Amino acid sequence: MNELQSLFELQQIEEKLDQLEKQLKKLPVFAEFKALQVKAADAKEAHGWADTKLAEHRKRVKRLDEDLQKAEQKHKELQSNLYAGDQSAKELEQLERKAATLQQEKEEHEETVIAAMEGTEELEKALEKSKVEYTDISKELRVLQKSGNQKINELKKEILANREKRDQLASQISEPLLNEYRAKRKEFNGRPLARVERELCGGCRVSVSSTVQSSLHIPDCKVSCENCGRILVKL
Repeated sequence: MNELQSLFELQQIEEKLDQLEKQLKKLPVFAEFKALQVKAADAKEAHGWADTKLAEHRKRVKRLDEDLQKAEQKHKELQSNLYAGDQSAKELEQLERKAATLQQEKEEHEETVIAAMEGTEELEKALEKSKVEYTDISKELRVLQKSGNQKINELKKEILANREKRDQLASQISEPLLNEYRAKRKEFNGRPLARVERELCGGCRVSVSSTVQSSLHIPDCKVSCENCGRILVKL
C-alpha cells in the first residue's frame, strides 16, 4: 500500500469517526432519558404534594374531632342542667335554646369531620397513586439508563478502535501530505481525496484526462482532479 492509498484509507476511517461521533451525540436514549427525568421529577413533586396535603388534612381532622368532642361534652352538660329540675321557666327556655344551638353546632361538626375524613381518604388514594407512578418511572429510568449506557459504551468502544487505526495510518504518511490533507478536509466536506472509477473523479464525477490517468500509475505521484481539485487515487 503506497502513501496515497494509506491516506485514502485514513480518510475513510475519519469519515466513519465523524459519523460515529454524531451518532453518539444524537442517540435517542439521551432525549428519552431527559424526558423521563422530567417525568420522574414531576411524579416526585406530585407525591410530595400529596404527602404534605395528607399530613395537613390529618391534623385538620384531629382538630375537628377535638372540637366535636368539646361540643358533645358541652351538649351533654347542658342536657344534665336542663333536666336538673331546679330551673325557672325562663332559665329552662334559655337552656333549651342553648341546647338547640349546641345540637346544631354538634351536627355541623359531625358533617365537617365526615367530609374531612372523606377528603383524607381521597388524599390517601392520591398519595398511593403518586407513589406507584414515581416508583414505576424510577424503574423505567434505571432500565433506560442501563440500556443507554450499554449503547454509549459500544459506540465509544468503536470510536476508540477507529481512532487507534487512524493514528496508526497517520504515522505512515509524510507530514507535508498529511498537512495538505488536513487543510483540505474542511474545504471538501471531509473528502479531499477521490478514487478514479471508470475514468471519472469519484468526487465530482467529471472525466479524468488521459494525462492525469497516466500519472496515477507512477508510484508516489500526487495528482489532482482538473475540475474539483481533489487529490486523486487509483486503487
